[in-house]
Amino acid sequence: MNNKFNAPMMILVTAVALMGVGCGNNKMVVAGSNQSVNTSGNETGYIPTSPDGSTGTDTGTGSTAYSNEATFTPVNMNELNAYVGTRPLNDPQNIKIKIQLSQVESTGRFAGSVSLSYTDTGMVYTGTFSAGSGRNAEYKGLKDNNSLEATYNTWFKINGSSVFTGFFQDQWGGVVLVIDKLTTQGDISGGGGMVASGSLYYKNFAQSYATQSPYRFCWFIYDGPYNCRADSVINKSSLTPGNGYKKLGTFTGISYTAAFQ
Repeated sequence: MNNKFNAPMMILVTAVALMGVGCGNNKMVVAGSNQSVNTSGNETGYIPTSPDGSTGTDTGTGSTAYSNEATFTPVNMNELNAYVGTRPLNDPQNIKIKIQLSQVESTGRFAGSVSLSYTDTGMVYTGTFSAGSGRNAEYKGLKDNNSLEATYNTWFKINGSSVFTGFFQDQWGGVVLVIDKLTTQGDISGGGGMVASGSLYYKNFAQSYATQSPYRFCWFIYDGPYNCRADSVINKSSLTPGNGYKKLGTFTGISYTAAFQ
């Protein structure tokens, strides 16, 4: 992924801001027309290895009864409506979360995407949030030059347990993926493996006539409508993002080796 937003995206963001359309509404795009965006991060702090001590590569020992997609349970319909935005939901069904990440430069940081999809009135909607695998472009006067874009997306320890928090964004807002539980499961094929459970938090960008910087992504933006930073994710101090993020829902049953390649 490159380090800049493309021109059509910036034009689209400006157009939507001028029309006053809610950002969450546009995160949910009809399947097949998703917009993926790079994200960025600051290269500081201790970066631990993955919870199994590996590089995150599937060695063939993971569970075959689970995949990188699982049922997602919203906190409530009001929160799901707030996430989607100005288009009211009718009767959303088959709500799914999909996690597709890979390690960057053997650093313990993970880039990739987190997708949320559902079916409503016969249409399938999907919002895809991404974290880039590259490094920030270097520009005089800007912070975090040459930092890995996915530097905050790491496993760490809380109370002796391996947990994960990380930032992802699309052009309408940011999400924080939280994995707070790993369990070892057997399956019908006898393979066994680690299964992840967790939560997803969201923060829609404020409406603005200005476009997001083409040189930095939302957690490298320190002020203004496109700031999606969260201190607890940056400092790995808590599993609750704060800083304006709201809990969207929970999931369980994600295969660790399928989600973290």
